[in-house]
Amino acid sequence: MRAGGGRAALLVTLALGLACRSRTAEPETDAGAVRAPVTQATLPSCEVLLPADVREGMLPGFTMKQERTCPTCGPLCTFRSASEKDVTVSVTWDCQPHYTQADPHALLAPSLQAGGEEIPALGRAAARRSPAQGMLQVMAWDDDTPCALIVTWLGGEPEQALDVARLALTATRPELLHPAAPAPPDAGTP
Repeated sequence: MRAGGGRAALLVTLALGLACRSRTAEPETDAGAVRAPVTQATLPSCEVLLPADVREGMLPGFTMKQERTCPTCGPLCTFRSASEKDVTVSVTWDCQPHYTQADPHALLAPSLQAGGEEIPALGRAAARRSPAQGMLQVMAWDDDTPCALIVTWLGGEPEQALDVARLALTATRPELLHPAAPAPPDAGTP
């Protein structure tokens, strides 16, 4: 196994430690209509959550691989570059209904207690921490969706994780998480 393979495994493990949680949720309502809650298993693919134009703006020259590491987890989007072989970047989502009403300080508390620091003006709340040398992890809660976004950058210039988090938060839109329900079948004319 290459040295980078072990680091990539650590990256995946750390990202999933924060993001892959299974919880039950009450259905969300919007103007009287019942919508299914956003769950890890119902999140769309990396291709939908991070369209090609967003990916190219975030990480030009990187290729993306999607993994779903457990049945209840959302997608884990992993990026690698042929020219920057020592860099691995991952983006994943943790969507929980209670995030929309949670106190931002309560959301940040676990990251801050683990040695992280708050990032101002990024989503509803955001924190960064360095769980290992050469690694930066950014966790940001979206203003418009019940989702937290976790970006983990390993190698190279890890400060770029902040830029990736900003672009990925912008790309995480409610209509991607709650696509319009299909129209009922036409009953025909009487």
